[in-house]
Amino acid sequence: MSNSYLLEIIKTLTPNQLEEFGKFLIFSLGSSKNSKELNLLFDAIQSTSPSFSEEQLKKEVVYSKVFQNHNHIHGKLEKLMVELTKILRNYLLFKRYITDNNERTLQLDWIAWLRDHGQDNRAHQFLAKFKNSISQDSEQSLERYKLDFLIAEEEHELQSLQYQFHGNLFIPELIQALDRHYANYRIELVNRYLLIQKSLILPDLEQLLEQNASENLDDPLFEIATKIETSLKMEDPTPSMFYNLLETLKQHEARISFQSLSQYYTFLRTFCTSLINSGRTQFVEVLHKINLDNLDRGLFFINNEIASHAYTNIIHIAIRVKEYEWALEFTEKYKKRIIGGDPNQFFYQMNLSLCLFALKRYDEAITNLPDPSLHLHYQGFIRCLELKIYYEMQSDLLLYKMYAFRKYFERTATKLIPSNWRTMYIEFFNIMLQLTQSPPKDKKRSQQLIERINKKKLLADRAWLLEKARELG
Repeated sequence: MSNSYLLEIIKTLTPNQLEEFGKFLIFSLGSSKNSKELNLLFDAIQSTSPSFSEEQLKKEVVYSKVFQNHNHIHGKLEKLMVELTKILRNYLLFKRYITDNNERTLQLDWIAWLRDHGQDNRAHQFLAKFKNSISQDSEQSLERYKLDFLIAEEEHELQSLQYQFHGNLFIPELIQALDRHYANYRIELVNRYLLIQKSLILPDLEQLLEQNASENLDDPLFEIATKIETSLKMEDPTPSMFYNLLETLKQHEARISFQSLSQYYTFLRTFCTSLINSGRTQFVEVLHKINLDNLDRGLFFINNEIASHAYTNIIHIAIRVKEYEWALEFTEKYKKRIIGGDPNQFFYQMNLSLCLFALKRYDEAITNLPDPSLHLHYQGFIRCLELKIYYEMQSDLLLYKMYAFRKYFERTATKLIPSNWRTMYIEFFNIMLQLTQSPPKDKKRSQQLIERINKKKLLADRAWLLEKARELG
């Protein structure tokens, strides 16, 4: 075994590293199945250090030390060597990762871990501290440009968790950091190549790059991303365009990673949602079909858990297509599988209340409605749902709740909620007020309200308001 991969790696270690790995091996193995044999194998190799005598490391010699008083079985020692190699690799990678020189990468990875496990606020806090700590370092380098890109990427990922409340999602800054890192690294590599070219006869770099580019035209990621970009730029996209995109995705999905596939479907779902919010209700059915498809293939899940916003959006869209019982069943099925948990059962109660409202179980809906102050992002939605419930119940509390609603969005929410969202909710209030002041069986009034609702570019709960306006006639 003197020429084995395992021995080649062990020979590179210092005596101190060998001793440390021995301790690591004992700790990592514990009482596992092959712990005794693995420790004996390492002891047999370590005992020959630093000369690593070929005589002492003959397979039959090592075999007798590891598998004492056992008959020789072909391949048994080799299998154990492979296992020890894997443990040694993990140890060396751990030592490479946990170093002072890698501290910045460690901090970014920790922030990403917090984000992935639902600790958004903690992740924001650590990222702010990290950015502040490196701001004092003004030296420029390729490593610094790469770090700036990774920081901008993490900022973007954090803001994307609640995209409605973060404007441009830090995308311009992320692209700027990417371009700076890419441009500087690319010119560095070009200069290296040109320098080598001074001593060796090498092909022209530009021609070589053009040849490589033509060979890589069959790129499913670029094809799909380009089609999504084209659809996003269209003034009047159609449902058939979405179905064509879905077919393209399914055509290439065997060649695309699960993560990339999930990202593309997220683009499509978010685009559909924005079209629905602008009044294009023909996309509600499209989005529901995408949701069902993505659920069947597990594209919403991380470690068998679902993000709170995805949990909520799936239910809302199912209700829009009148799949009320399905939505209620889904609400119950996944209430304990939300990433990061569901403190105070906020998401469960909010969605349960919505399902009960859709099923016309108004008393139960108002009872389960959570406190809107528990989650800034959903305050507007919950307050709208509360007004709708009281409207359907013909409650005496409706007018009181309506004016409290208006006061909140005209005064309190000005610094908490983006102006476009405030506009949506204030316009909802205005139409709601007109509904309450309209006499029943008034076709002219009904038509006027329908026209006003359709003209509004920003309006919360458009579909429900249209339904109530039609009922007046």
